Amino acid sequence: MRVLTAGGGVLGAGILLASGTVLTCAHVVSADGGRGAEAGRSVRLDAPGGPRGPGGTADVVPGGWFPGPLAGGTGGDLAVLRTDWVPPDGLAPARLGPCGEPDRREVQVYGHPAGAVDGLWATVRLAGRGGPHREWVQLEGSQPQGARIEHGFSGAGVWDPVARRVIGMVTAAYTDRQAKVAWMLPTEAAARLWPALAPLVAPPDRFAGPALPAQRTAHRVRLPSDRDQFALADALLRVDQVEEDGAAALRRLLPPGIRGAIRTSSRPRLQVFYVVQGCVDHRDGRRALVDALRLLDDESAPARRALELFDELWPAAAGGEAP
Repeated sequence: MRVLTAGGGVLGAGILLASGTVLTCAHVVSADGGRGAEAGRSVRLDAPGGPRGPGGTADVVPGGWFPGPLAGGTGGDLAVLRTDWVPPDGLAPARLGPCGEPDRREVQVYGHPAGAVDGLWATVRLAGRGGPHREWVQLEGSQPQGARIEHGFSGAGVWDPVARRVIGMVTAAYTDRQAKVAWMLPTEAAARLWPALAPLVAPPDRFAGPALPAQRTAHRVRLPSDRDQFALADALLRVDQVEEDGAAALRRLLPPGIRGAIRTSSRPRLQVFYVVQGCVDHRDGRRALVDALRLLDDESAPARRALELFDELWPAAAGGEAP
């Protein structure tokens, strides 16, 4: 979502949570009138793209103001806002997750730079901790082409496509435009500043996709964690037929309703992970993936070991199959 001046100028971005809370940078809010939060000023919010609507307003909550080092403050550059605005269809509240160790994984950011105020994606890597604030994480451009993080990205959520969570918020960009370097405040650091965020940052339980009808199950069941899904993907990748074509044949053996929702990647390990992830997200995914593997190869030692690992990390009772 965008954060705007009263006149409609773009100040930056914000992260909308289900509670009506909006996270953005303190410097984004204070850019509209200097003293910003201290003066009790409001900012406008809207959703980029599509039909223009009236948007809404948001105000800094009491105690939700943490100016960052570039403004002479000691906080992480965080402003916690509250809004009664009902966003349009298509703008879903963000799901937060912890950043953890910055291990050079690839993440994405959607900001609103000058000339593209409806938004551009930038793809970056988590380079490591450091920069103007001790809890910030450095971001660096991972592709020679594409957008760089600059003015208009401040306050934007940093999206981890593997965890499928917002794991941080963009706070600053390096002044050398050729460097493609910026920084973010991790979500767990934001939760230390504003403890009410902590329950939203904790890794949520993974559950089956659509809930089964009440007469068929009494409760929703736990599914394998992201780490377990990578372990399953690695086991599948050791099967010759999966390794040879990057799981293309395995994917074709899945039902269309599962196969069509699986993301693609040119990297074999990530592609096999996406196959596992797509099956985890579907109620009948475990049974479909196991059946596909058995059709592809049910005799080799790597295939047998993969099936054993499925029984260990994703037992049939937790797969969501209908009885």
